Amino acid sequence: MLEKTDKPAKKISGYSLHVAKAIALCLMASFAILSVRKNPLLDHVSQEKTHVCHISDYVRPESYFQDNSTLVKIVHDADFRKKSAAKLSAAVRVATHVSDTAPSVEEDPSYWREKFGPLHLFLESTFPLLWTFCQIEKANEWGLIITWTGSDPELKPILLGAHQDVVPIQNATLDQWTHPPFDGVFDGEKLWGRGSADCKNLLIGLLEAAEELHASGFRPKRTIIFGFGFDEEIGGENGARYIADVLRQRYGEDGLYAVIDEGGQSLVKHGDVSLALIGTSEKGSLNYVVGLNTPGGHSSVPPDHTSIGIISDLVTRSEKAPFPPAFTPRNPTFYEYQCIAEYSRELDQSLARAIRNSGTCAKASSLVAKSIHDSDLTNRYLVTTSQAVDIVFGGVKSNALPEYAEVLINHRIAVESSVEQVLSRNLDLVVSVAKEYDLGVEHGEQVIRPRTKNGHFSISNAALLEPAPFTPLYDDHWNLLAGSLRHVYEEVCAGTMGDFEGSTIIPAPGMAAGNTDTKHYWGLTNHIYRYRPGLVPSVQAHAHGVDEHIVFDSHLQIIAFYYEYLQLVDSARD
Repeated sequence: MLEKTDKPAKKISGYSLHVAKAIALCLMASFAILSVRKNPLLDHVSQEKTHVCHISDYVRPESYFQDNSTLVKIVHDADFRKKSAAKLSAAVRVATHVSDTAPSVEEDPSYWREKFGPLHLFLESTFPLLWTFCQIEKANEWGLIITWTGSDPELKPILLGAHQDVVPIQNATLDQWTHPPFDGVFDGEKLWGRGSADCKNLLIGLLEAAEELHASGFRPKRTIIFGFGFDEEIGGENGARYIADVLRQRYGEDGLYAVIDEGGQSLVKHGDVSLALIGTSEKGSLNYVVGLNTPGGHSSVPPDHTSIGIISDLVTRSEKAPFPPAFTPRNPTFYEYQCIAEYSRELDQSLARAIRNSGTCAKASSLVAKSIHDSDLTNRYLVTTSQAVDIVFGGVKSNALPEYAEVLINHRIAVESSVEQVLSRNLDLVVSVAKEYDLGVEHGEQVIRPRTKNGHFSISNAALLEPAPFTPLYDDHWNLLAGSLRHVYEEVCAGTMGDFEGSTIIPAPGMAAGNTDTKHYWGLTNHIYRYRPGLVPSVQAHAHGVDEHIVFDSHLQIIAFYYEYLQLVDSARD
C-alpha cells in the first residue's frame, strides 16, 4: 500500500511562495474560509474533510479462490490470445465509419445498412453461443440491445455500453499509416486499425467475457444488458437515444443498477502516483452560431467594416476573454488531485497542501486551478469551459461586399457552469460589438437590439447539453467497481501491466473533456461510470488519428475485468 507522506519534495519553480502565502491567508483569516455547499458528489463521503482520497480494498469473486484457470487462460494463454486477436482484427476490417453529415436512418436506410449489416452478421457468426442464451433486439434498426436475463427480477439490471461506429479516415493521411486502417493487422504485440482503440476493443471484449462466463457455468441472478449504439461519434441521436428509450420504457426511471460505458484515459501516472480514472461526470456542450447581415454593394466603395471584419472582431474579443478556471468539489478532477496530493512523494508539498485546502479556501482553490489550467491543454479544459471557433464563412465574390457572414463557436461547458451561463456571456460579447458598430441583435425570435440600417446579428444555438449529473462517490457501487479494478490490475494481470507493473493502482474520480453515449442514459440510474479497462489511454493509442492501435494486453485486460466484475455485481445490493 502507498503511504501518505509529508517529506520534502521537489520545488515547482516560482510557485511555492505564492501557494504558501495563500495557505497562510486561509489559516489566519477566518473570513477566507468558505462553507462547502452541499454537493451531490459528496453524498457518500465524510463531510469532516474535503480532501478525500479513498483507496478501495481488493474485491474478488469466490470463483477466484476456487478455480481461476479461466482467468489465467484469458490473460496468459497464447492460443486464447491468438483467437481473441482474430476476433478483434475481423471486427476492425468491417469499416463502420460515420460522418458528421450522415442522414438519419429514416432518411437513408441504405447508408446505415451498408455499414452495419456486415458487422451484425459478423457478430452473430463470431459469437453464436451468446446469440442463443441472450435476447437480441434492434433499436432503430442498427442499435443492439443484448440481454442476458437474470434469475432474480427484483435485482436492477446493469447496462454495459460500447459503440459500433468509428470516425472516418482522411484520404490524405493514408500513406502515413503503418498498416492500412481497415486491415486489422496484429503483429503479436499490437493490433492496428481504426476502431481498435475506440472502441471495437471494448465491444468485442464485453462479448468475449460473456461467452467465457457462460462457458464456465455462470448464470446471472442480475440481468446483464449490452447496449451498442452506432453513431456515438456524431452524438448518438440515431443509436443510444433509441436504446435509452427502450430501456426507459421497460425499466423506468432509476430502473438500472448502474451504467458503465467507455471513458477517457484509463490508467495515468502523475509522477509517482498511478491512477485508474473512473469518469463520474461529463462536461456540457453548446454550438453557438452567430450570423451577421449587412448591406451589400460593390467592393470598390466599401464601408469601414464589412460583415466579415465585424465577425472577426467578435471572434477576437471572444478569444481574448477565455472562461476562468475553477477547482471545486463539484468537479471529479478535484478528487483526482486530492489523491495526488495525499500519496505523491514527488509533488511540491506546498502545492499538495494547497490542493488539500482548496475545498475550504478560495485563494488556495484559485491558485490550484491556475496551476492545472496552465500546465497543458489536456488538463486545462478539465477545469474550465472551452471555446473553439470551428466554422466561419462569408462572401461569395471578390468584388462584392459580403452581405452575410457567420461563425460557429463550439463550447465544452465546465461542470460548475451551465448552458445558460455560457449563453449569457456570449450574448454580452455580441451586444458589445453591436453597440460599437450600431447593429441590431436577435436571439431566435427575441429582439435584443432593434435592426439598424447597418445590419443585425442573428444568434442560434445547437447541440445544447448541460453538464452531466454527478455519480456518487465512495459508496457500495463505487467500492465494488474500484476494488475489482485493483484486483484485476494488481493480481490477475500481474506481469502484463507495462509501466504500471508493481504499482498500487488508486481508482479515482475523473473526467474526460468530451462526451459519450452516456448522456442518453441520464435518469436510468444515478450511477453512471465512464471507464474502459486496460493499459493504453486513448491519446497514446492515437484514437481518431493516424495509426490507431492498442497494445493487445489491454484488450485481454478488458475481458479479464468483466469476467470478474460481472460475477461480483451479481450478488451486490441495489
